[in-house]
This record gives sequence, structure tokens and C-alpha cells, in this order.
Amino acid sequence: MVGVVLAIGALGVMLEVDVRRATVAYVVLSAAALWTTWPHMSSTTDLAFFALIAVLKLIAGPAMLLTLVRRYGARADLAPSFGFAWRVFAAAVVLVAAHAASMMSAFAHVPHAAAVFTAVLASIVVVIANRSLLAHALGLLALGSAIGLASATFAPQLPIAVELGDAFDVILATFVAFAIARAVIVHDPALDIRSMRRLRG
Repeated sequence: MVGVVLAIGALGVMLEVDVRRATVAYVVLSAAALWTTWPHMSSTTDLAFFALIAVLKLIAGPAMLLTLVRRYGARADLAPSFGFAWRVFAAAVVLVAAHAASMMSAFAHVPHAAAVFTAVLASIVVVIANRSLLAHALGLLALGSAIGLASATFAPQLPIAVELGDAFDVILATFVAFAIARAVIVHDPALDIRSMRRLRG
């Protein structure tokens, strides 16, 4: 069941064109990913790290993105480079590739392996296939959750501090994107990365 929720969240981030709905899909993905790490918690320190990661991924990151839309007037459209039919085709390719990867001997007996690969691949597609800076930031957030999910799934013996470091990296990247977007939004409310190239110098 968790694997299905993970896949739905990842594909939702990939297929949505509205930043608010895509953010909801990201929260579903991240919440399901965090849920898979919960059984590995044992000490008070681990629980504290877990709570901090949850706040960063489920509250801080999405809040930055939605603030740009509500307070600073950024366009909610994620500006996909391809039409809906092509995005659905890409989603099908992601599912097939994820299933094929999960069938490899190294991952065949790992729970939720297909969902992990789906989350990683879908997050990468979000960054590649959209022109909005918001989409890139959202894709990086989703990729951070996917990497955390991969570490908990494939190497559960790793300390949760490793995932905390990953969460800080992703949130820092999102904060940098937020700062850039605040400066650029005056010139281009769409936050189209093509227009940003013209702002160099």
C-alpha cells in the first residue's frame, strides 16, 4: 500500500502543471517516504532527527514555494515543455523503467524498490521537462525525498543523521531558489528559466 502511495505522489508531481496541486502531490510523496523510515527509529535522538526532517520536508519547503505564488505573485503554472500526452507517455516510461530496475537481482527482494525508482526518475523528469524555476525547486525537493527513501530502503542500517544532511541540502537549494525567484519575479512573474538567461550580466 505504501508503495502505491509513493508512486501516486511521484507521478502527481510529474504530471501536474499547477504548483499548488503539485505541492500537494509532493507532500504525499514525502509523507509516505518518511513513513517508511519510521520503523527504523529507536532512540530519542533518532526521533528528534525524524521530527526535524518532517518539518523541513513537509512544511518549510512547500511553504517557500506557495509563498512565492500567494505573496509575490509568481505564476502557478509550472510551464511544462511538453503537452499532457507526452507527459503521460513519459510517466509510462518511468513506470516501466522503475519496474525493470526493481527486477534486477540486487533489488528483487527489497520492499518498495519499484516505488523508490519511480520516485527518483519522476523527480528527475520534473526538473528536466519544465521551464519554471518553481518546478525545478519542486523537483529538487521531490528528489531529496526520493533519495532519503532510497537510503532507508536499500541501506536501513545507515544513521538517520545521513538523511538529515540530505534534507538540509535540499532545503538550502530551495532557499537559494526562493531568494533568486524573489529578485527575478519583478522582471518575469512566470519565472521561466529561458528569460533568466537574458538577465545575465
